[in-house]
Amino acid sequence: MNMYMKQPLHKLLLLLTLGMLLQACSKNDDYFRERPRPNPLENAQPYSSGFFVITEGSYGQMAGTVNFYAYGADTIVTRAYEKANPGKVTANASLSSTLQFATLYNQKLYLVSKLNGPIVRLDARTLKEEVRYNQESSNWRSLIGVRDNLGLVSAADGVYAINLNTLAVQYKLSSVSAVNTGDMLKEGNYVYLLQANGAKIIDATNYSFVKSFANISRGFARTPNGKVWASAGSRLIAIDKNLDTVGVALPVSIGSFGLDAPTRITASTKENAVFYHSGAAIYKYVDGNAGSVGQPFITISESPFMVYGAIRYDRNKDYLVVNGIKGYGGLAGVNFLLIYNASTGALVKKIVYGNDGSVVDFNHIYFPGLAVFY
Repeated sequence: MNMYMKQPLHKLLLLLTLGMLLQACSKNDDYFRERPRPNPLENAQPYSSGFFVITEGSYGQMAGTVNFYAYGADTIVTRAYEKANPGKVTANASLSSTLQFATLYNQKLYLVSKLNGPIVRLDARTLKEEVRYNQESSNWRSLIGVRDNLGLVSAADGVYAINLNTLAVQYKLSSVSAVNTGDMLKEGNYVYLLQANGAKIIDATNYSFVKSFANISRGFARTPNGKVWASAGSRLIAIDKNLDTVGVALPVSIGSFGLDAPTRITASTKENAVFYHSGAAIYKYVDGNAGSVGQPFITISESPFMVYGAIRYDRNKDYLVVNGIKGYGGLAGVNFLLIYNASTGALVKKIVYGNDGSVVDFNHIYFPGLAVFY
């Protein structure tokens, strides 16, 4: 074949190749037109960076709710639970139950109400309600996860095993007293229970009885050195890994609202330090340094002001979180969120929300009692 015969063949091949490329590009354009790129906001998780504020609500008037604080924000999202679950409330039908306790376990937020209220499980990232357990007559106190999908729930008449998948309450523990039971904590192979007749320790595997301390009436918190902290009011008591105790006298006692309220003790995860409050004063006990509680670590300067519920340590930021109100009556509509640096005591953030306190307005009276963290 001579050079003159080759040229038409080359042109034909070139035209065919060009046509195939144009067709491929056209198909790719159609592909992107028909299948748009995914929206990164589609799976957004609005409650993933911050902490929850659990509120009691007002007896017979307004159900307790879940508020949310996003780190760095200058405000708090109120009634986040209702926003995520339109038409639902955390209380019973008569609004006579109050939301006293909540805990995070395996990315689920569990809400526990007293006085015939429900136990509710939410997806912590969205606050969408997943499961609810109602019992005709109940008086729940607190809940903890123990292993896998098994947990314990405390009540006015003892401690019960609970299935965390269904929230079905199973059986009452016979290894401890069938008396009013409040705060619980799992540490290592043990579960610590606070009961009306003292603190009990049970095995976390089979719930068998291990040890009791008749003098302990408040608890619990843990520090990085493995100690679990409790109190007899005027003494702070450390329970070590061998279940031996050492106490330190406190110049100002640790108060209590009873077993149906969260413990007033909280502990750092950064240092071996325990915090508690008395009035407007917050005390910090550094393990081994009895003089560290000689004076308040923080004195809240707001006035009028009352800490509502209990202060809590935020391990994500090394913060101390304080919820409070101006007072009772109309003043309960003025709510505070105070955040302090737990190492220095410096005020990091002050947020005031609700109303001006001039009238009783149950839409703004929350009684914020407990902060819960991831």
